Amino acid sequence: MKRILAALVTLCMLLTVSVSLASAEETVTLSFVRTGTPEVLHEIFDDIIANFEAEYPNIKIDMQDLGWSDAEKTLQTMASSKTLPDVMYHLPGTIFDLADKGLVLDLTPYVDDELRADMYPSMMEAGVYNGKQYMITCGGSSLIMWYNADLFLEAGLDPDNPPKTWDEFLAACEALSAIEGIAPIGLYANPSGGETSFVFESLFTSEYGGSAWDAQAGQYVYDTEEGKQAAINTLQFIQDLTQYAQDNYIEYGRFDVRTLLRDGKVAVTFDLIHMANQAPDQLADGTLRAACVPCGASGVNSTAVNVGGWFIPTNSEHPDEAWTFLRYLMRTENQLAHAAYGSVPMLVSEAATYTDGYMLNVIETMENSYSEGICVKANALWTVTGEQLQLLMMGEQTAEETQAYIAEEHAEIYED
Repeated sequence: MKRILAALVTLCMLLTVSVSLASAEETVTLSFVRTGTPEVLHEIFDDIIANFEAEYPNIKIDMQDLGWSDAEKTLQTMASSKTLPDVMYHLPGTIFDLADKGLVLDLTPYVDDELRADMYPSMMEAGVYNGKQYMITCGGSSLIMWYNADLFLEAGLDPDNPPKTWDEFLAACEALSAIEGIAPIGLYANPSGGETSFVFESLFTSEYGGSAWDAQAGQYVYDTEEGKQAAINTLQFIQDLTQYAQDNYIEYGRFDVRTLLRDGKVAVTFDLIHMANQAPDQLADGTLRAACVPCGASGVNSTAVNVGGWFIPTNSEHPDEAWTFLRYLMRTENQLAHAAYGSVPMLVSEAATYTDGYMLNVIETMENSYSEGICVKANALWTVTGEQLQLLMMGEQTAEETQAYIAEEHAEIYED
C-alpha cells in the first residue's frame, strides 16, 4: 500500500512539473500598434522587436500598421468591440477618454522606481488621469525657436546669441524687417489641430512661471483670475508679432510655415522638433538653428510639451507580458531610436547621450517645461482658444477681450 501511495505521489509531482514546464514554454503573441507612418515606424521598431524577442523568446510581437488619417475612427471601432491591441501608442486625450470607459489598464502598480526616477517629472505626470497612471509618455515636443543664421547675420544679429527675452525678440524682428523679400517671423493662425493654442500655452508658461494646466482643478490657469494678467501679456506679445509676419499669415498652418523657413522666406518661427526633418542639410551646415523660445516675465526657459504615449487596454489577455514589452520600449537605447521619429528626450538618461548639436538647446527647456493641458475635453478647449487667437491676430479684438472670451467659453465646456 505504501508503495502504491509513493508511486502516486511521484506521478503527481511529475505531472505538476510537466504542466509547469509546458506553461513556462508557452509562447504568447502580443499585438502592437504605434500610430503613425508605417514605413518609417518599421525602420525603427523592426530591430527593437527582434532584439526583444531574442531576450524574451516566449513573447512574440505582432506589429500592426495604423496611419494617423484612420487612427481615431479605427481606435474607436476596436474599443467598442474590445479588440484593442495589447500595447498601443496614442494621444492622451483619447487614452483618458477610453480610461473613463474602463478600457485602459491602470499602470501604477507596474511603474518601477528606476523608470520613475529617469523620466522627467512633467512627462510622467502627463500620463496621469484621475490619480492613475494610464499612459507612459514616450514622445513629444516642446516649442522651439527655429531660425535662419544667414538672415540673422544679414540683419546684423549674432546667430550665436539669439534673443532670450520677448523684448529682445521683438527688437530682432525689427532688425530683420530691413531685409527685403522676407518676413522676420513666420506665423500660423489656422485654429485647427491645436496648433496656435499650443503656441499660446507654451508662451504663457514662461510668462506665468508655471504650468498652464491645473490638473487638480481640471482647468487652464489662464482662465482664472490668478493667471489672467499673464494671459493678457502673452496675447499682447502674440499680437505684437503680427506686424512682422508674412502676408496672409491668417491662412497659414504650421506645415506651410515650415516650408517658408526652409526656403528662406521667413527668418524665424516657433515650431516643434519636427522642423528638423524639413531641412536636414541646412541643419547640418548650421544655416538652420534651434534655440530656447524667448522668456517671458518669469525669466525661465519653459514651454508646454505636447505628448503621446503607450497604454495597455483592459481587454489584453496578457497584461504582464504587455508591460514587459512596454518597459523594454522605455529603455534608453530604444527611446533614442524612437526619438528619430520626432521627439524631445523623455528620459534624463536619454538626454545625457547628447553632447553637441541643436538638441542641447531643446533639452535645456525640459527641466522647466510642462505637459500641455490634457483632458477628455481638450479638443473642444483648443478649438475655442485657436478661434479666439485667430480673431486677435486679425486685429478684430484686443488681448483683454480675447482672454475674457476664452475664459467665458472654456467655462461652459468645463461645466458641460
